Amino acid sequence: MEENVFTNSFASRPELVAIAVLIAGFIVGRIASILVGRGLGALDRRVARVSTSDSSVFSPRLIGISRAAVFWLVLVLAIVYALRILGVGGVSTLANQVISFIPQALVSFAIIAAGHLLGLLASNLLTELNDDIQEDSFAPRLLYGGILTVAIVMGLQHIAIDISFVTRLLLILIAIVGGGLMLAFGLGARPYVENLLAHKEMGRFAVGERIRVNDDEGPIVEIHSTGVDIATNEGILTIPAARFADSTVLRIGEDSSDG
Repeated sequence: MEENVFTNSFASRPELVAIAVLIAGFIVGRIASILVGRGLGALDRRVARVSTSDSSVFSPRLIGISRAAVFWLVLVLAIVYALRILGVGGVSTLANQVISFIPQALVSFAIIAAGHLLGLLASNLLTELNDDIQEDSFAPRLLYGGILTVAIVMGLQHIAIDISFVTRLLLILIAIVGGGLMLAFGLGARPYVENLLAHKEMGRFAVGERIRVNDDEGPIVEIHSTGVDIATNEGILTIPAARFADSTVLRIGEDSSDG
C-alpha cells in the first residue's frame, strides 16, 4: 500500500522525477568522467612502460577533453530524458533521436581515440625499429596522420555522416603521397639492392687476400653484405659489391705484409 502511494505521488509530480533524473545524470556524468580520466591515465602509463618515446600517448589536455565530452554527453542525455518525462511538446521525437545518437557518438569517439593510440604506437615502433628515423621526422608523423585519418573517417561514418567526397579525396591524396614515397624509396634503394644481388660475387674472396679492382688495390680487411673493405695507403676503402660484377678484379694473393 505504501509503495502504491509512493508511486502515485511521483506519477502525479513528474517534475520531481525530472529533477531526480537531472541530479542522477549529473552524478553519473561526474563519475563516468573521473573513470575515463583514470582509465586513460593508467593506459598512458602502461604504454609508457613498453615504449622508449618520451611523449605521452594521452596528454593531460586530451584526457581533460575526453572527460568533459563524456560528462556533457551523459548530462545532455539526462536533460533530454527529463524533458521527455515532463512531456514538453515537440521534444519526444527529438529525445528519441538524441537518445539513439549518443551511443553512436560514444562509439565514434572510442574509434577515434583508438586510432590516436594505434597511430602513436605505430610511429613509436617505426622509430624504435630504425635508428635512422627520428621521432619528429616526416615518416612517423605521416604514419600517425594516416592511421588517425582512417579512424576519423570510420568514426564519422559510424554516426551516418556522408563523407564520400572526403573519402575519395583522401584516397587520391594517399595514392599520390604513397606513390611518391615508393618512387623515392625505389630510386634511393637501387644501389643497395644492386649490392645485395652482387654479394655472391664476393664469395670467392677471403679476408687477408690482396685484390685490385680497377685502380684500387689492397688487402681485404672485412667482407660485409654490400661490399668489402680494403686497406690502402690513404686508409680503409669500401668497394661496393656491384663493382665486382661489372669490373675487372685482379687477385694478387695473400698480403705479403702479414709475414
